[in-house]
Amino acid sequence: MDRWLLNTLPTWALALVVVGGALCVGLGGFALMRRLVPSLAAHADSRSLSSAFSISSGLFSFVLAFTIGQLYTNFTRANADAKQEATVLAQVLRTSSGLPQPLAGKIRADVLIYADDVRGREWKEMRRGQSSLQAWHDIDAMYATLDGGRKAAGSNPFYSDTLSRINDLVVARRTRLDDANIALPDVFQVLLVLGAVLALSTTFYFKPFGERIQVVMIGAASALVGTALLVALTLDYPYSGSIAVSSAPFSPHQLLLLAGSA
Repeated sequence: MDRWLLNTLPTWALALVVVGGALCVGLGGFALMRRLVPSLAAHADSRSLSSAFSISSGLFSFVLAFTIGQLYTNFTRANADAKQEATVLAQVLRTSSGLPQPLAGKIRADVLIYADDVRGREWKEMRRGQSSLQAWHDIDAMYATLDGGRKAAGSNPFYSDTLSRINDLVVARRTRLDDANIALPDVFQVLLVLGAVLALSTTFYFKPFGERIQVVMIGAASALVGTALLVALTLDYPYSGSIAVSSAPFSPHQLLLLAGSA
């Protein structure tokens, strides 16, 4: 569900949904409780924070901070893995340049075709957690090109180096594809939402300096919780949404620059 939201709604619309939903839960729940339980106002704690609010909000804040930290780590790792694959691809270009022609030119063409398919077609598929079969065929084409030039260049030291780099490319590609489906487990997402509702509901039971201040504080707490949940949502699934891992490292200019042949 969250992947669909990330791919369908822009960031500002997600903010309206998540932060607005938290405000509705906080302020709407407070108004509903006051209507259904009139004695709530009379028995509200006059201290700035009740013990229940302190415990629940503190525990939820810890869990939420841990979650955002883990999601950010996953996002940065996915970004680094994509750059690593692009680096390996540039190494294929560099090592293959030492092969005789026309083998070197064919490998170069295969690499650029693969990069174009990854950046164009596959990056869109990864938004949905899928991959491009054509990109796998492009790697097969690299192996086939090397196999076809084995007799002419098999004794060339750059031949074995290029083959090793293509093998590394397969490993890096699989790692990147796995990163596209990194996300919080569904059960953890449900618990996170329930924890947010529980933390907001405990704000109904304290009254710092009057009901108006209480409404303002509940609204501020709701907006803060909603913003934190929005950050967690946008970091989930590193290749989905408007804040996603960039495909720029796979541009021909970047690859040729890394390979030293720009």
